[in-house]
Amino acid sequence: MKSLYAYFGLLDLHDIDSPGHSLYQIGLVDSLRESFGEEKFDFYSYYPEEVIKSADLTSFPETELGKLFFQYRTQLFDQPIHNIGKVIEEIAEKKYSKLYLKARFRNLSTLSKKWKDARDFDRIIECAIEAGYLKNEIIILDTDLSLSDKFIEQTKDFVTILIPSIDFPGISNMFLVDCVKLNLSQSKKGVSSVFYGNIDTSKYKSGNSKSEILEDALSWISRYHWSHDEDFHLICKRNDFDSLSNKLSSTHHVDRKNRVKIWETLESSRIMVNVTKEKYNDRRFIPARIFEAMIFGMIPVSYKFDFMCPAFSFDTLEDLFEIYTYLGECDKSGLEQAYKHFINSYLDHMASPQ
Repeated sequence: MKSLYAYFGLLDLHDIDSPGHSLYQIGLVDSLRESFGEEKFDFYSYYPEEVIKSADLTSFPETELGKLFFQYRTQLFDQPIHNIGKVIEEIAEKKYSKLYLKARFRNLSTLSKKWKDARDFDRIIECAIEAGYLKNEIIILDTDLSLSDKFIEQTKDFVTILIPSIDFPGISNMFLVDCVKLNLSQSKKGVSSVFYGNIDTSKYKSGNSKSEILEDALSWISRYHWSHDEDFHLICKRNDFDSLSNKLSSTHHVDRKNRVKIWETLESSRIMVNVTKEKYNDRRFIPARIFEAMIFGMIPVSYKFDFMCPAFSFDTLEDLFEIYTYLGECDKSGLEQAYKHFINSYLDHMASPQ
């Protein structure tokens, strides 16, 4: 039997205005296959069906990495389902061995758009329980430590909650090995950087704001790249980019809707800047942008990530200076060594007791 994978996003490249890191989903789902013995998945998106129908959907590009993505997608997924009624019908008839559901929650953004993703998430769980799915067959994936204590308490007898990178790897070993091998065979120019995520987190629920050093770090990196004639890309909302001070001519905005451009930016960049929520560091949780970095051949430079790779973790702007100066002085082989060092640090972390 197949399993169901439900996610707030799409597997295709698209232009829908929403947050989320869709480009690590292939590796995450392959980890479900590798970790739990699944064979094939149906895919359901929490996006409204009418939004998907009106979107500009694009396949992966004709690069070597794009071909690898397509190969794994074909192996993992059957045709996607975008109708909530159809998914409910399949679940009611117990056509799936397990349900892997990305956790959804209501927020100001989806409320403003009148999207019903959280309601659909609730309906799927309710239908599964009524259909007789067991606790170990309804898997809630908390991919950003967003589940409330209330939800966990209310559902503890009916569902299993798993956190990628803590309870199981956030990327399969097979997919990671294939990506690393491919990336080491490619050649990138310079040390261009990218930051991918929201910058203004003032509307986030309590405890989910980004670390306070974020804007200072982005301003420092902007000045660094300007002085070294290298590009720095910020993948974010336009308002977030416009609100930043100290932007220089080498700092570029990439609209979070333009996932074709996002792919191109990730595939051409050398450094992924990772400044996230304090609780990620506290829980030793690895966020999506770290997996994207490894997939696309980038070296993650992270705020307070000593638990995984001390060499590329910074606590202060002075630490950031040392890391960037080191990478800026590396030749091609030195940058490849830095990338391999991070990959090995990640593998050592995952192999150690959590």
